[in-house]
Amino acid sequence: MASAIDRQNLQTIQAGSLNYTWRGVQCIKNPFDFASMFQLLWELKPRTIMEIGSCRGGSALMLADVAGMFKLDCHVWSVDINRVEDLPDDRITFLQGDALRLPEVFSAEQLAAMPHPWLIIEDSAHLYETTLGVLEFYDAYLQPGDYLVVEDGNVDDMGRSLEFHGGPNRAIKEFFEARGDLYQLDTLYCDFWGHNMTWNTNGYWLRVR
Repeated sequence: MASAIDRQNLQTIQAGSLNYTWRGVQCIKNPFDFASMFQLLWELKPRTIMEIGSCRGGSALMLADVAGMFKLDCHVWSVDINRVEDLPDDRITFLQGDALRLPEVFSAEQLAAMPHPWLIIEDSAHLYETTLGVLEFYDAYLQPGDYLVVEDGNVDDMGRSLEFHGGPNRAIKEFFEARGDLYQLDTLYCDFWGHNMTWNTNGYWLRVR
């Protein structure tokens, strides 16, 4: 899963990403995945986007703006342990919730009413446990043509794997080894700029069955 970007460059790009804003709101996106997300939105044309991990709300705002620019009929749901309160926007619903307790955030009836295709973005705590919990929750509801993006697997490449209990990459390996027949790794986005030149190492998955 290792990225072709060396650790020194990862760290300098990460420093810039932490300071990046969208319309003045902290967004925390690196240039590789920022550009790839635009292309993914155009190709997938999601009707529903669910982002687990809002931070300040800049990413949700960017997703809503780009979806609007592409004239997509799409709503963004963004969940965080600390609900974003200061970005009122009819295109976005910010919710308070724990990534490990998503059944308390979204009921089965509510999810059944959300139009597909879905784009699910797992960008919560980057811990093995939270990433695995998010993947297992959505597995029961995803349909063929829906898309999962697991962010920040490159904590391994930054030498921080132990801090995150193995992080997203450990969860990806465990989950997709068990359920991989239902999903396809989309190497177009993983390797678009070079082998895993993304913060989301082996983190772009299409539901195929």
